[in-house]
Amino acid sequence: MYLCCDLGGSTSDWAVFDPKTLDCVYRSQLSNQEFYDFYGMLDEFLANYSLLADHPTISCSTFGVAGRVDGNRVSLTNIEGWDVSLDTVNSTLSDHGHIPKSILINDFEAIGYGILYLNEHGFDKNDIVEVHGRFRPGASRTGESPRTRSVICGPGTGLGVSCLIDGLMRDGLPFILSSEGGHHSFSPETADQYRVFGGSEKFTGKLSYESVLSKRGLVNLYNMYRKIYGSAEADYNVEAEKIIELSSRNGDQAAIDAVDLFVSILANFCGNIALTFNCDKAVYLWGGTLPKIPPALLSARFKVIYPDRCGHRERIARVPVVLVRNSEVPLLGCAYRSTFG
Repeated sequence: MYLCCDLGGSTSDWAVFDPKTLDCVYRSQLSNQEFYDFYGMLDEFLANYSLLADHPTISCSTFGVAGRVDGNRVSLTNIEGWDVSLDTVNSTLSDHGHIPKSILINDFEAIGYGILYLNEHGFDKNDIVEVHGRFRPGASRTGESPRTRSVICGPGTGLGVSCLIDGLMRDGLPFILSSEGGHHSFSPETADQYRVFGGSEKFTGKLSYESVLSKRGLVNLYNMYRKIYGSAEADYNVEAEKIIELSSRNGDQAAIDAVDLFVSILANFCGNIALTFNCDKAVYLWGGTLPKIPPALLSARFKVIYPDRCGHRERIARVPVVLVRNSEVPLLGCAYRSTFG
């Protein structure tokens, strides 16, 4: 069996996969806040797994972690004090009677493996929503120009970016380039953006795109507009998902403008990232909050803003943007990575 974990900034998805079929046989979601460290959460999952009537030995474990992987260790970007060491992980696996073989990869590398798997085995129509252009997965047909480079962009607790290049291998593994692209310096791109950010208390000094394109960034955008309208006190405890709900159901103007600006800046960022990696196949959007944003708003803003790159409009306009809706992708990616040994 393969143990897989998508270790996020606030919650972590855990699952056990059948190595022959890559079918999920056991799954659990755990809140990071309930544990002192990662190893306590690993202990909890393995203890619960052992209670199953049929719990075959785990032969390989792959962990997709929101942080920079440095050899056999990673410190999580958005959980202060948390780190993961393969030596400690393997010791814990042995204590529970499983094989001490584990792999650490960046969380957006895990998403990349999941998308590669779906590209090879077929996307279901419910896996994705076309945001811009026409998306056709798989290899290019005879006579078509080969399209090989894709990027993944995901605003969540942080802002993740990775690049996929079809057919490129390194040390027997698909080469998936994880990056710190979310920390590119942020700059407004329109007069309206300069105006609203100019009066902000939260968005001052040198900022990264992650400061805006994240759950916390959306909360700060919302409160920025609340201050502009002068109709309510700041509320920094509101959840990003609640702001999206307020924008679509309750007619909260601050929420409407915050979500609209969030999507517009995301379209700017994706256009820049597509240029950075010379993308020609697709831009995949990923993130827990994005599927809650009305698809019509995403499409409307991306149609106008995304290809508006200096001197490269036609080229970027040809690169489709799709929203990945299949929540299994990171775990599936960890399972697919396990198949390579």
